[in-house]
Amino acid sequence: MKRLFALLLVPLVLSLAGCSVVGVKVQKESAASVNREAMQVIKQNGRSPAAGSLARALDGKLTEADRATALLDAARLSASARPDTPDHAVNVAATRSLLVLMAGRAFAPLPLGKGKTLGISSDTKTTIDPRTATRIFPDDVRITKLRVRTVQKGAGLPCVAHFAPKSPALAGQAGVPPMAGFCEPVTALVRTDDRAPQLVFYRTRVDDDVLVAGRNAKLAADFSAPLAYLLSRGQNRNLDVVAMIRPDKKFAFTGLYQFHRYDPDKIPVVFVHGLMSRPETWVPAVNELMADEEIRERYQFWFFLYPTGLPVWASAAELRSELDRYRKKFDPTRSNHNFDRMVLAGHSMGGLISSLQIRTGGKKLWKQFMDTPPEQLALSPQLKKRIIKIVEFQPRPEIARVVFFSAPHRGSDLAVNPLSDFFSRLIKLPFGFLERDRIALQSALREDVRDLFVAPANSITFLRANSPLLKAILALPMRPGVPYHSVIGDQGKGNTPDSSDGVVPYWSSHLDGAKSEKIVPSGHGSHENPEGIAELRRILKLHL
Repeated sequence: MKRLFALLLVPLVLSLAGCSVVGVKVQKESAASVNREAMQVIKQNGRSPAAGSLARALDGKLTEADRATALLDAARLSASARPDTPDHAVNVAATRSLLVLMAGRAFAPLPLGKGKTLGISSDTKTTIDPRTATRIFPDDVRITKLRVRTVQKGAGLPCVAHFAPKSPALAGQAGVPPMAGFCEPVTALVRTDDRAPQLVFYRTRVDDDVLVAGRNAKLAADFSAPLAYLLSRGQNRNLDVVAMIRPDKKFAFTGLYQFHRYDPDKIPVVFVHGLMSRPETWVPAVNELMADEEIRERYQFWFFLYPTGLPVWASAAELRSELDRYRKKFDPTRSNHNFDRMVLAGHSMGGLISSLQIRTGGKKLWKQFMDTPPEQLALSPQLKKRIIKIVEFQPRPEIARVVFFSAPHRGSDLAVNPLSDFFSRLIKLPFGFLERDRIALQSALREDVRDLFVAPANSITFLRANSPLLKAILALPMRPGVPYHSVIGDQGKGNTPDSSDGVVPYWSSHLDGAKSEKIVPSGHGSHENPEGIAELRRILKLHL
């Protein structure tokens, strides 16, 4: 009967795994659609000189150069307009029209006559050359399923710059998502200098302050549109049952991935997802964190993707390897202060993986299970190397703070129910044991823990309540001076310490010594809860 119950639930779980994180629809831009929009702006915004220049640009008999000149006049005459004013709408419409015009020329310089040429911005710290992007388009992106859309009013036209995974502009980056590439929020602004007018694309995630018509101004920006478009180019789901059941099929995609190009002036925040999950589960947090100017200008976001059927120690070892790879790529001389101020944020099982990054392994770990040092075990060289990689580790020097969301430090009773047991036996690990190795390893283990390391030895068995494996982690010393924080859900019942988030009870998530502990009215998704996200924002600002 229990097995039948488990089998009946499998289709439900698999159907949930297909749910998208956000719904995305991009409005296609064309000269005709832009002209229609410009005509609407003219009708709604009177007869100002700027609107008159925009109207002249719609004359179908104009040459490309004359049309561009009229659009530049409209942009110049409305440059000082404040947001939500008639001339500001004219400025945005003129900028949009110039973007479509220049994109149709592959952003080649446009001679205007009388010694003038309309150019574009170059690639710098604060601007991009649009020719380096695979696609650049206005933020006419319809988004559903996000709680809020993170935008700000200001000068210019918010756009999305997409860089395909193989784009030359991404050469030298350590973690480009293989399906999606990168997306950047940029803002197009018309600069109408006398002899060298330009269509400039500002990197608003780097700096959103600009000088317009002799005054300091904020750039208009849309930080949700690039995030949503990036998701639409990838798998766009926050559950992955296959990666739990068949980690052998997903192991090749294990890695640390960037959200944007590496910036040595920003502190990395590494997000680690939980069991049966994916990095997309952090989208609500990233989207809402980007609303804070200080956070988006001081932090960069990375994501660790791993097949969640792996034992926690194995996944932690993979993250350590990825951090080594990033160090070698971005800070080989170990001279970047920001790299060594890294923050880890781990949800659920991702919290256990994060915890292992600030603890000391080695003898303190293997001595809890056996008396023979791993290097002395009579195992095949391949297996011995794998075991040493898993158990011999030191606290990561770059990790300066950790935030645990609904982390099951002492396990969960749900990991011992019939459905969990059923899935546990389905899991196919990406590595196996030779019979000779299995016998040798079992004989080296103490009898009271021997059953923990035989099949199915995977993530689900690891998470059982009061598991000796989890107790072994808690017994490992933490790196001194690294603060850690807990965010714990109580389902809104207000009954802590007798509370639970529905998956992990408070007694399992609570850690003595935490710098702070925040109880939020959520289920197991405390990292998606508005109060949980607000707490992460508070911690990140504290870290600066």
